[in-house]
Amino acid sequence: MSFVNIYVSGTTLGTTTDADGNYILKLPYGEYEVNFSIIGYKSQKKKLLLTNKELLVNVYLSPVSYELPEVVVTGEDPGTLIMRRMIEKKINQTKNLFSYSYNLYTKFYVSTDTVTAGRSSQDGDTTIFSIFESYSIGYYKQPNKYFNKIIQRRQSANVPPQANFVTFGTNINAFDDYVTVISEEIATPFHPDAINFYDFKLENWFSPDNNTNIAVIKITPKSTFRKLFNGYVFIDGVKLIPLEVSLTPSIAVKLPFNATLTYRQYFTESDGFIVPTNLQIKSNIPIDIYWIFDARLDIQINTVAYDYKFNLQLDDNLFEQRRVEADKSADTFDEKFWDENSVLPLSEKEVKAYDDIKAARENPDSIFQASFVDRYIGVVTREIAKLDRSPFTGFDDFFRFNRVEGAFLGGGYIYADNDKFKSYVKVGYSFADKKPKGELFNEYFLDEYKKYSVSLNLFSRLNRRDDPNFFGARSITMLSLLFKNDYGDYYYSSGYNLEFKAGFGQLRFIHREIFERPYTIKLAFRDETNLSADVNTEFSFLGRRQLIRDNHKIFNGRLRSLYTEWNYDYSPLRRMSDFGFQLSYEYSSNKILKSDFEFKQVKSIINFRTTTLPLWTLDMRLAAGKSFGKLPPQRYFSVESSASSFAQKGAFRGVKLKEFYGEDYATFFVEHNFGEVIPGLIRIPNVASFGVELIINGNIGFTKFNNPAEVKVLNPLLTSTEETKEKYYYEAGVALNRLLLFFRFDLSARISQLSTPQYRFTFSIATN
Repeated sequence: MSFVNIYVSGTTLGTTTDADGNYILKLPYGEYEVNFSIIGYKSQKKKLLLTNKELLVNVYLSPVSYELPEVVVTGEDPGTLIMRRMIEKKINQTKNLFSYSYNLYTKFYVSTDTVTAGRSSQDGDTTIFSIFESYSIGYYKQPNKYFNKIIQRRQSANVPPQANFVTFGTNINAFDDYVTVISEEIATPFHPDAINFYDFKLENWFSPDNNTNIAVIKITPKSTFRKLFNGYVFIDGVKLIPLEVSLTPSIAVKLPFNATLTYRQYFTESDGFIVPTNLQIKSNIPIDIYWIFDARLDIQINTVAYDYKFNLQLDDNLFEQRRVEADKSADTFDEKFWDENSVLPLSEKEVKAYDDIKAARENPDSIFQASFVDRYIGVVTREIAKLDRSPFTGFDDFFRFNRVEGAFLGGGYIYADNDKFKSYVKVGYSFADKKPKGELFNEYFLDEYKKYSVSLNLFSRLNRRDDPNFFGARSITMLSLLFKNDYGDYYYSSGYNLEFKAGFGQLRFIHREIFERPYTIKLAFRDETNLSADVNTEFSFLGRRQLIRDNHKIFNGRLRSLYTEWNYDYSPLRRMSDFGFQLSYEYSSNKILKSDFEFKQVKSIINFRTTTLPLWTLDMRLAAGKSFGKLPPQRYFSVESSASSFAQKGAFRGVKLKEFYGEDYATFFVEHNFGEVIPGLIRIPNVASFGVELIINGNIGFTKFNNPAEVKVLNPLLTSTEETKEKYYYEAGVALNRLLLFFRFDLSARISQLSTPQYRFTFSIATN
């Protein structure tokens, strides 16, 4: 019998059974009362005396009979009344529970069909593909602060340790207001407003022992327009304690590839506080991509939380780290630790999978041979992917292509990344302009938690004038090689940058191995020599007849400036919250800083998101900048656009590539996502497995040169919106998001600078 709840009376020590009904419970020598329970069966208690010998205890549970509730005519279902009292108790607990700690064991494994796995377990068509396990210590502190430190972890040989880090090791809790499953935030039956979200129906009562009466309450969403659960909640009617939830997501929750998911969790009460103990999440994902790739993934997550301690004095700095951190010794396998702390035994299949995966990795030509894709394509993709992980600085530092450098070959290596220092070096050579490039970065951390640092960056490189976050080097490489369409504006820069950085708040995942704090302040001194860059190659595979875009000239000279940047819940790479902004200021002076340039520039970006209906969101983005003095072209603003019909979120999709520049600018972007107009109605395999979202948006832009005639002496093609009849640029559009699984398709209408609207079709990666 699987997922039987096992716990020691009067404690939060316990475990659960595996799929075969096996369990392990490690306790110090002594006498204990151990409880065995599962919904639908009579509970059992065993008094055990533990000595220096292992004790084998087999337990047999028998079914219980259900009792139909008495029919009583009231204004609301008895199940609603019980849940109302349960939620009130939860709210009171929230007021009194200031902090706690716990131990957590997590096991995550993926199984698939033998063709996809590339090997067979010799047991049907299901093979365990990969396994993660970890032990961690978790901490919570009001308000909404979480931290888990992994003290031991192991994983199958086909998974790097870094993957056993970000996603797992946290304690998911259905007693919270929300749980997040596959990036979907779902309101639980214990949400303060759950009475308004759910229908609760008392189906029956049963008594697993003489002292317990358990209410079986069925929950169903009142609306399909909110992300909720279906399922059952089991409540101890005497003590008013949730014992178990058995849930499945509602139709409004968009699971990938029409996946199915079940969520089961046990709870216990300790020191008057209700906490989760055992969790089991199972998901079946039938992956069918464009009728080319057809596979099945079965995912299972098991966690056991135990040894809770409540209302501790916890250092706030504990929560300044990443939400999950791995101890330095976590990857050094400690056999004694795993033996003494085992809470959930590995099944025979799981033990065999560890050995089989290791054999397949070490000897691809063995009987555990890899699939064709893994053997011939997987090797290449894995090696390329390594360049985006430490100790390398990224694939783009090894190869890139643009119209100035042509083909660039080089490398980047992180040679120090510890508690005090982070240092890397980049070197390379570009063949079209025949120039070597290099960069040496050194950062020194001033405190234990790396909140404060000073850094020195020495460089000789090709810089971007435009925003590199709209189109990165990899996108430019692809567009340049395929279509002769290079989005970047470039200039050469050599010198150094000295910077002080302060960060506050818990580190958040941004991208790959990048983590940032939500609140940061930067103070920097820049000293660099800037030179114009010319177009040196027109090579392209498919766009040989197309004219290549010129690279605009800059003012050559030595630019010395002071720079400051303030970020509040903002990152240019990822939305960090529903409201965030960036404010920056740069000052360059001939007299004070001995710079060849005299200017001041201030710019700001504000992001805002709000919910208009439970499944509808409104996004707005205001960006503006103003310059004073004689601004060099390397500091001009531009309206960021699409390129070769590909665009990023927030870009002007109807404007021509880099059509408008300016020394001052302002843009306003607004977008409303209506979600699935009718959740679940249009979910077509390979076309709309995630559901199609309807989006409408609009963009307004303004740019201005203080002296347009002077600008055109050096760059005659540069134009601002102020020079047009309308003075501003306008566009509006409609989009279908998550069409063909991963993409977004926009139809945008350019309304300004034309006698009739001009329509443009663009696509992008699906947006959130």
